Amino acid sequence: MTTTTAPRRRRGGWILLAVVGVVILLVIGAEIAARALAPKIIRDELVSNLGLRADQEMDIDLPGPFLLPFLVVGNLPEMSIAADDVEVEGLTGDVRVKLQDVPVWGGADWSGGDAEVTLGEEQTRTLLAQIEGFPIDAFSLDPPEVALDTELNIFGASFPLGVRLDASARQGDLVLAPTRFLLGGTEVSADAVREQVGPALGSFGEEWPICLAEYLPAALTLTGVAIEDRGVVADFEIDSAILRDESAQRPGSCAAGS
Repeated sequence: MTTTTAPRRRRGGWILLAVVGVVILLVIGAEIAARALAPKIIRDELVSNLGLRADQEMDIDLPGPFLLPFLVVGNLPEMSIAADDVEVEGLTGDVRVKLQDVPVWGGADWSGGDAEVTLGEEQTRTLLAQIEGFPIDAFSLDPPEVALDTELNIFGASFPLGVRLDASARQGDLVLAPTRFLLGGTEVSADAVREQVGPALGSFGEEWPICLAEYLPAALTLTGVAIEDRGVVADFEIDSAILRDESAQRPGSCAAGS
């Protein structure tokens, strides 16, 4: 006597394997689709909300190796965004952003957001040229400082004057403050320069607070500045209000005198 039980079990096993295979293929397809679509959606949102160029290129790095579970949960543990030649309010720079615990759906905050904005020497010159009274013709970058080099005419004689300024963040402003003076190629103290040169020193001995708020979304707060070979590198903390608050997405404003 023969039995058909074993073949049925074999057929049932193949059906189960086929179902599992289809599910795996669907998950892989969904993962591929998520990997392809998520960066495009993020880029389009950034361009729209921040008023960037429609053709702005960005590199968006999302967590791996699997993105889909994070999208289902509604939280991305980290995200990195890199974009060169980003133009905002007439100022162009390279931007690097790192975010932690980014909510997929609106209404929540991230745990941390930081941005690095780099301005080359020409872009820094463009920025400083808008500061009333700043001696822009004497300006150059001399990492790790800003240099102002000119000549002073005193009693018919010319003396080379060099001023080196340190860059720092103070109450949200970029501040350039004199740290070293070079008179005739010799380093001298600020008091000695003022004593020898007096009023002829003019604006070269001043401290310069520079407001960046009007060029950047209001959600960004300046936390640090460094002068490097690549340019002026400014670090910002990003408030997650930028996700949902239009006023945080728009450029900020500068107080009188900044």
